[in-house]
Amino acid sequence: MRDTKEMLKLVAAIAEEHYNITDGADGNLNYLWYMYHKGSKKDEFRPFVYMAELMLLKKYNYLNDAEIRNIIGMMKSDDRDNLAIVTLSIQSLRNLRIKEHKVYSKDNEAYKDLNYTYAFEILNHTVFMQTMVEK
Repeated sequence: MRDTKEMLKLVAAIAEEHYNITDGADGNLNYLWYMYHKGSKKDEFRPFVYMAELMLLKKYNYLNDAEIRNIIGMMKSDDRDNLAIVTLSIQSLRNLRIKEHKVYSKDNEAYKDLNYTYAFEILNHTVFMQTMVEK
């Protein structure tokens, strides 16, 4: 599977932000994100990275469950064009979230309590396992 520059840039940005969200709140998830932000998995695409961002977008009402299911269906497709469309969709929605709420920081009121609810609402065991068995 050959990843595009756009995918790798988006994966890096997601990994960095989610690493910061979990810092000091959940050691296991923080270590997972460390591996994709700074560690041996840096610049590697895994579907859970996109799924974590989709769940964050859902939490802030940029997506609903039906839209997420459609995006997951596109991610599962063997057609590489679908993954490119998913990448552009996530990038666009992420840019909108950042425009409206800024990037996560511990003192950003828009994300108050996110680091404490992250393991339940964003990247829980079920979400992680469902996406890891894909691709």
